[in-house]
Parts: sequence; structure tokens; C-alpha cells
Amino acid sequence: MSQYRKDPLTGRWVVVAEERAGRPNQFDIEGVAADDVSLCPFCANNEDQTPRELDRIDVPDSDLWAARTVPNKYAAVGRDEQFPDYKIFQSHYGQMLDVDFPLSAYEDSFDDPIPGIGSHELIVDTPRHILCISDMSDQEVFDMFRMYRKRLLALRQGKKHAHALIFKNVGQAAGASIYHSHSQLLAMPFLPPPIQRELQRAIGFRREMDACFWCTHLAQEMENGARIIEETPHFVALCPYVSRFPAETEIYPKKHISHFETIDNDDLLWEFAQLARRMVVLLTKGVDWIKGRLAYNMILKSGPFVYSGPMNMSDISDAAFWLKKLDYSYENVYHFHLTLLPSLAKAAGFEWGCGLHINPVAPETAAKKLRQIRE
Repeated sequence: MSQYRKDPLTGRWVVVAEERAGRPNQFDIEGVAADDVSLCPFCANNEDQTPRELDRIDVPDSDLWAARTVPNKYAAVGRDEQFPDYKIFQSHYGQMLDVDFPLSAYEDSFDDPIPGIGSHELIVDTPRHILCISDMSDQEVFDMFRMYRKRLLALRQGKKHAHALIFKNVGQAAGASIYHSHSQLLAMPFLPPPIQRELQRAIGFRREMDACFWCTHLAQEMENGARIIEETPHFVALCPYVSRFPAETEIYPKKHISHFETIDNDDLLWEFAQLARRMVVLLTKGVDWIKGRLAYNMILKSGPFVYSGPMNMSDISDAAFWLKKLDYSYENVYHFHLTLLPSLAKAAGFEWGCGLHINPVAPETAAKKLRQIRE
């Protein structure tokens, strides 16, 4: 069983998962090659090389599949019958999971691991042996996002997890271990620290301004226009003001939507999927300051599955007032978004030492260049 380990001083968490050491190319420093299709476990007709299938999207009027989901063979987290749902897990470890858990509250030792409970799924984006979203057809990208929606809905309805993150690593520099295009879903019985911090700040903003932070932020960005790459009727793509990497890109719904999986309109989902594909194509064309093919990470951040009240003591102190005044459910506080992180600037001593990224390309410059390529 893997373990969640928390640095009590910094609040930083890691997952210690020795089972992952067996992953293909786990410790390789060379690029991931376009390996033999006959040996690829994600290609069509090689389904027996993966663990049992959890879910699939079929090609209409055929026996073929368009996308499928299986348990990750080298899972970072897993199930334990002792903790059948997030409520029991949090009843055991709830205080330690709080990002503001005080140092003085550790009774025996700061070295106190927590069992690595959760779900780690692997989504095979397409039966074709291709690397990237830019290699996919419009329908394939749509089916990939349909599978994202389907799996998030399934986990949400299962009520075993508090939060799930879907991410996609493309290229060895971005952490990919297999060439064939695939995504991963990792669900946990608690909210990761960055999500806790985002929610704390977003709840505070809503309490003071009676508005969603992200909606307010997007309105300012669209009025300014300098960092906007492309707008569609319902979504906007931009380079964030605080970009960690050159050409870092985010996609938001213009209208407030907290959870990606609640998009039940396929036309809307198609619009979102095609915008995401166009952004990857633009990034692939626009990064002429690197050699070789673009590597990147794609991260889908949807709202948490559960809400358990105020996030810290300062919120609890005036909860009686603001819980009556406003609705602080995650549906009203969070705003889902997709982030694309091109692997164009490596973290080095300064970044690891103080947590600040040095970005050599201003987001305004990157957005302008990507707009010019699009035109």
C-alpha cells in the first residue's frame, strides 16, 4: 500500500508509491519512442494486455471502441476495505489533512504516514497508436472528453472520494512513460492542499464580493484582451497573468460552471474539446524556440465532489452569518478549467529552493504570438 506523507512545516504532501518503480521508462532519461504497435497495451486488439476494463465508449454501430478506461497497472493509490468511503477516511485523519493543522498538535511524531487510499485509473484516449491530441481527429478528441465526463460522473455518484484530478502527460519531458496517447484519473478521499487553498481564497472572495472569483477574473481578462488567445461562444483560452512556463494556457467556460462533468450538452462539450485541440495545435506550431516535438501536461481541474463546511477557523467563527447570507456550496464557489503546461522551462535550483518559477516569456508575448499563428 502506498502512503500519503505530509511535511508538517511546509504543508507539502507527497505520495510514496514504490509500485510505480516498475512503470515502463520510469527512470529513463531518453525520450519515449514510438514503440512496436504489436507490443503496445493500449492499441486495438491488445486489450488483453491491460487490467480488466472499467468503462468504454463504443464506436456507433460496431463492436469497436473509441475510448476505454482500465485500472492503472502501476497505481499510485488504491482501495482498502478499512476505508470504504471518504467519510470514514476523514474521521481517522481529518485534522492532519487540513493544510493549517498546527505543528503543536502532533502528539507522537512528525513522521506519521497516512495510507494511500484512492483510485488511479488509466484512460486510453484512442485505439490508434498516436502520441498527442494534435494527432487526433475531431471525433477522437470529443470521445476522449466524453470519457472524462463519464468517469467523473461515476466517481462522483459513488461517493467514495472527495476529489478527482484528470491529467495527461505527453512526451518524456512531461513525464509520459508510454508513447500511445492516454490520460490518467487520480481520485483521493480528501482535498489536495492546492485545492484547499484555492477554495479558501475563493470562499473568502465570495463572502466579501458576493461573486465567483474566476468569473470576475475572466471578465477583467476579456476586457483587457492582452492575454486572450481565442474566444468561442461559451469558452475562452488565455495565457494566465501568473504563467509559470512559456505559453502556459488555460481554458475556462465563460458562464459559471463548477464541475466539468455537469456539461450535459454534447454541443457544448464538442466546442470545448475542439478549442482544447486547437490550443495544442497552436502550441505545437508556436514553440519554435525548442528543438523536437512539444512535450506538455494537460490538467483538468473540476470542482470537488463533497462539501463539508468552512475550510478553516476564521471561516468557522463567522459561519452563522455568511452561511445564511450566501450559498457556499462548491457549485457556487469553484469554476472548472483546463490547463496546458508546455515543457519549455525546467525547474532548477531557484525553483526548487523557494517555489518561484522564472518564466522567460511574458504571457502577453506568448498570447500575441499564438494569436498571430491562429490568424
